[in-house]
Amino acid sequence: MEVDDAMMMRTASTALLLGLLFASSCQAGGVEAPANGSAKAIWGERAQGATWRVAETVESDGLYRKYVLETAQGKFSIMGDALMAVRLHESAVYEQLSNDTGFEHFMGSFGSSAIAPLKFGGQLITSPIETVKQSASGIGNFFDSLSSSSENKDSERGSFMGGVLGTDRARRELAAQAQVDPYTDFPPLAKRLQELAAARGVGGLSVRGAMMAIPGGSAIPSLTVTTTRTVVFSASSVGTAQAMQDALRTKTAGQIMRDARAKLALLAPDSGHVDALLDNKNYTPIDLLVIAIALERVGIRDADLFMAQSAEAQDRASAYLYRQKAEMYAGLRRSFAFDRFIVKDGFVLIALKDKRHLLATPSDHFFWTQKNRDEFTALAAGLSPATAGRKGAGSKKDKVLVITGDYSPMARTELMAGNWEPSRMTLTGGIVANPKPTGGAKPASAPKPAQ
Repeated sequence: MEVDDAMMMRTASTALLLGLLFASSCQAGGVEAPANGSAKAIWGERAQGATWRVAETVESDGLYRKYVLETAQGKFSIMGDALMAVRLHESAVYEQLSNDTGFEHFMGSFGSSAIAPLKFGGQLITSPIETVKQSASGIGNFFDSLSSSSENKDSERGSFMGGVLGTDRARRELAAQAQVDPYTDFPPLAKRLQELAAARGVGGLSVRGAMMAIPGGSAIPSLTVTTTRTVVFSASSVGTAQAMQDALRTKTAGQIMRDARAKLALLAPDSGHVDALLDNKNYTPIDLLVIAIALERVGIRDADLFMAQSAEAQDRASAYLYRQKAEMYAGLRRSFAFDRFIVKDGFVLIALKDKRHLLATPSDHFFWTQKNRDEFTALAAGLSPATAGRKGAGSKKDKVLVITGDYSPMARTELMAGNWEPSRMTLTGGIVANPKPTGGAKPASAPKPAQ
């Protein structure tokens, strides 16, 4: 037994020594390994609910944290703090709408109107126009939804029959009260919204009472940009503008996508990338309208380059990151003089009128990994070969990198040495209370910028 203990101690010591040697070699080679995190340390008490929890170990690929959300319906892999914040709120909404007290409260408030969908079905046969006036905003909205229904090619984004029968409208109203996307791709909540919408039909009754216990139900998201020195400006997120909230409640999926198409077509009238982007099922209709409004606010040449790359999103996580990127550029419009979009080494950047370049990308924590070092060194060389790799290339950098998280000390040092100005854009409010993870640096406070 003593021999076994001694052997175990030697094995553990050897493993520790090898780990230290590996870390040392990484540092010596000019790169670092990304640090894993703890769900509780990052999100605090929000990391667990009554029917779900976030797996404690959170890995990182050097840019994004990778979460596993464990629920009664299965495990869901989620990439990035921003999408994780959305899923945490959606989980809380689902939990509230599924517990016995919340559901009984809803059914109690519904009362005798529970048979309204059946009555409505009878009215549809004998008096369709009058019925539509009662269920929507009148005959004008009815025919508008008819004309726009062809825009929606995905049954999960709402349907024409769902619009006529009132279930799509009910789902939108429920989602608006809970401040969630009515076309969410989170399976538990999507199913529950559809079930409640079908039961509610055109009853027209509010479930706001059932929403009251959901944390952050009335919070308003905003974006704040910081640099290594101070806050640059504060701007409202595109996704929380009043017009966007009205669209969530009053417009069908087809109408929302039609509006998105109209805006995108003005920015790229001769581009086939508009169709490709709108046909990508990894985006919800709200995502597409947010991107369209954001690009409209950016208002510069070659927006089709951004659309082309966004259209290539292969999964939901990538699609949400492109939506974030569009919102970031829209928010940064007030602090930089934009010229046009450009593409370099797979990155969509904005060329500035002062000859600098701006890259905005949502990142939770930027580590100087081998991949990041190679990509950003190559990008720097392609953008400004005269200053690439130059140490201390002057006080004003010719490339600005804006992320949504923080930088490791090594990443910040190496980026600045490559003539990048590392900056941050962090969420200061959101669809959930305190959407920014509890871990990580907080933005410095500063007076409001001059208008």
